[in-house]
Amino acid sequence: MISEQEACDRVLARFVDTRGAIASCRLDPRGEYWVIHANAYEYVVNGRSEHCLIGDGAYLVHIASGRLTITPSYETWHESIQDIYDLDDAAGAHYVLRPDYAAGDKRAIVHLHQRLGCSLIDARWLLEDANRSWLTGTGRSLRQACELLAAHGVETQRVLQDELRHALLLTPQQWTLDMMLQRLRERASLRSAVVPLRDATP
Repeated sequence: MISEQEACDRVLARFVDTRGAIASCRLDPRGEYWVIHANAYEYVVNGRSEHCLIGDGAYLVHIASGRLTITPSYETWHESIQDIYDLDDAAGAHYVLRPDYAAGDKRAIVHLHQRLGCSLIDARWLLEDANRSWLTGTGRSLRQACELLAAHGVETQRVLQDELRHALLLTPQQWTLDMMLQRLRERASLRSAVVPLRDATP
């Protein structure tokens, strides 16, 4: 088990060209990581902003293993640690966004056609058992996707799967509804690449 002092020492050891100082250290909500904020000594202790180092966010030290993870400055440490939690919970599986409609549901097909802006044929294809793996990404990005799509009237579910089954990647930067709908239309467009192959099979 890594103590608070040991965790802070590991973070300070990363400061090579300048002296570092710890601004704060706390346990994360699960009690699995030390969440440490550190920067140049002159900035933390003496408040000299010209010495502030940029680029790194928080430092996360796993209490059990001592593993150190540095979060990017463009994310909050809550977001970064949620991604770590999700990866640990997935245990090697993939997070996948799937429709929460039954295959062949005619009302759902028309509804998806209207909401996604794809053809009826594509909407029906998206609900077939072999094509229900729509998007993949971090657990957090797919959780947000479920919420945004639900507000748009499209019911989905986030599941864990061992295989991606042609699910398209949804990056954390593609968090707007328009971007998600575009990715879903791209997923539907794969039908034209698959159907001719099926038709050519004797």
